Amino acid sequence: MKKVLFFLVFLIGFFGFSQENAVSIETDTTTIKIGEQIQYKIAVDEINNVIFPKLQLDSLGKVEVVESLPIDTLKNRLEKKYLLTSFDSGQYVVPSQMVLINNKQFFTDSLLVNVATVKVDTLKQNMFPIKSIKKEPKTFDDYRHLLWWLIPILILIAVILYVVLRKKEKILTPKVYVAPIQEALQRLKELDEKQLVQQNKIKIYYSELTDIVRTYIEKDIHIPALESTTNELIETINDFNESSNLGISKETIKQLKEVLESADLVKFAKSKPIIDEIRNDRTTVEDILKNTQHAVQTKNAEEQNNIVTDKLTEEEVPKVKKSNFSKYLFIFIAVFVIIIGTAGYFGYTYLKDTYTGNSTSEMKAGEWYTSSYGNPSVSIETPEILQAQNVEIPDDLMGVVEGVTTYNYGSLIGDFYVEVSTTNFVNELENFDFDAGIQLTLQQIAQKIDTNFTNLYQEIRINNGVEGRIVTANYEVENPVTQETSSNILTLLFFEDSKNIRQVIITQLAEDENAKEVNERIVTSISLNQ
Repeated sequence: MKKVLFFLVFLIGFFGFSQENAVSIETDTTTIKIGEQIQYKIAVDEINNVIFPKLQLDSLGKVEVVESLPIDTLKNRLEKKYLLTSFDSGQYVVPSQMVLINNKQFFTDSLLVNVATVKVDTLKQNMFPIKSIKKEPKTFDDYRHLLWWLIPILILIAVILYVVLRKKEKILTPKVYVAPIQEALQRLKELDEKQLVQQNKIKIYYSELTDIVRTYIEKDIHIPALESTTNELIETINDFNESSNLGISKETIKQLKEVLESADLVKFAKSKPIIDEIRNDRTTVEDILKNTQHAVQTKNAEEQNNIVTDKLTEEEVPKVKKSNFSKYLFIFIAVFVIIIGTAGYFGYTYLKDTYTGNSTSEMKAGEWYTSSYGNPSVSIETPEILQAQNVEIPDDLMGVVEGVTTYNYGSLIGDFYVEVSTTNFVNELENFDFDAGIQLTLQQIAQKIDTNFTNLYQEIRINNGVEGRIVTANYEVENPVTQETSSNILTLLFFEDSKNIRQVIITQLAEDENAKEVNERIVTSISLNQ
């Protein structure tokens, strides 16, 4: 019996010691002086489904993380490096770190760090004289006072240029004169090319046909033809023809009356003349134009050389044209002076943040609001109060999802976006797969803004006892208004607690330093309420 127990203990010990831990830590040193750095490395003998932790440091907070380096992928091995330092002497313990491999927890060994002070022996170490004051590099503010000399100089130059350049010689501009008859015949030709009759647009055709003849009469005979009714126009032409001996034949006036009356029937009585009648009216109008123009020529023979019947002529008319160059130059210099002067007084950064629409700088400097959203709620501090959104649960999920609440600010394709959502389930979530849940959320966001996420990185995040993940990823999105593509960063906090999932989504421009500070402040403020 003793032998059996001995072999059992031996085998248990053998198997226990033969089971190698999948995670390990390595350091380049464990003893440093104040301010020196330690390279702390967590190695994992696996490359799939590995989640590295957010580094847990000593309980006194004396050890600090200088930099978290990217994960290195080796052959069948992952390595995550951190640079640590401390500015207080003493011995500090970096606790065990938890690493998830295929949703299983593995723990590293703890690490004892010795931080020593730097001894200075003034007897052996020679003392050096005090160094002279080192000059700071020149900045824009150092030259700002010179702008107040530059402004009057530029104003003086602008005044001189305005006085010198405002005197401009008179120039001749050509003026094109088109005879009324030539214009009317050209409009008839264009009317034929429109083929309105073939398109059965008879009313439009007659409207344009009568407008041509009325416009010609008004321009060439100088009587109000466009605003007169048919009877008024015919009566006016008869009176004018008799009083001025214009010489328009009675037959021409009769033809004009018949055409105008036919057009009135089409426009107001919905009359539909046949093709032959329409063609006849078209020919009659042309004859009216030519006969009337012939009568005008006969009456005004002395003006015959100034009327063009076959072609366009150009008549040069002296016209004074003021030069706009000096005016525009003066305006440009004035605007330039105002911009430079304002920039010099307030500073370029102030102008950029205030007047070019850099909203994240306004968020950072403005008032912040702490509110709770959803149930169970998420307490979060944001630069703007989030607005509730209506969310409809699909019919096929009614038996699974009890309710969804979403609050957000901004747009996913904008420069900055914040969203807090809570999903409540009917039954408790068992064996929840964080990776699957996160991937589903990322797919939904990618479909909404038509993009792909790259450089995904996630860490475990515990908030008030609720386990979760914080995920960061890069993506590019096109603005539908400006058609410009921007590089953005997504931050996703994903928490699962019994019967609910709570998420916080933040998107920002990758190069916006103000947005990074706003993001960090929001993430730091998140607190899950029970």
